[in-house]
Amino acid sequence: MTDYINKKSWWRKNRGWILGFFTLTSGFVMTVLILLGKPIGDFTRAMFDPSVYNNAFDTVNNDERVIDLLGELKPITVFEVLEGEVKYDEDGKAIITVGIRGSIQKGKMDIVATKHNNSWQYEVIRIRTKKPKKIIEVLDSK
Repeated sequence: MTDYINKKSWWRKNRGWILGFFTLTSGFVMTVLILLGKPIGDFTRAMFDPSVYNNAFDTVNNDERVIDLLGELKPITVFEVLEGEVKYDEDGKAIITVGIRGSIQKGKMDIVATKHNNSWQYEVIRIRTKKPKKIIEVLDSK
């Protein structure tokens, strides 16, 4: 009978470990959200407003130099955007690097644009390839 009285429940025996694990897990999740909050928000914004890179893609797709270098271009998918870089600043300026694939080879498309009155004004649209290492300035504000 005394054994039954002195036995602790599972919760009482393990609550220190459980609360410690919960605290560490919560801290880790909060740290990740704080560190990745801005980049995740930028990618989300790019996913919900794909016109910034789709309009640039249309411009690139009409450039003969790009077609000669990359071949027939395939549309940009979500995976190319996720593999690239997306940054927005407070003034509505977007700086985006997105993968672009052609029938001959693949490359990167760099975009710098600012949104004015619901339309994108492009400052830079550039195509880069590694082999051969080549840069084509489709649109350059300089």
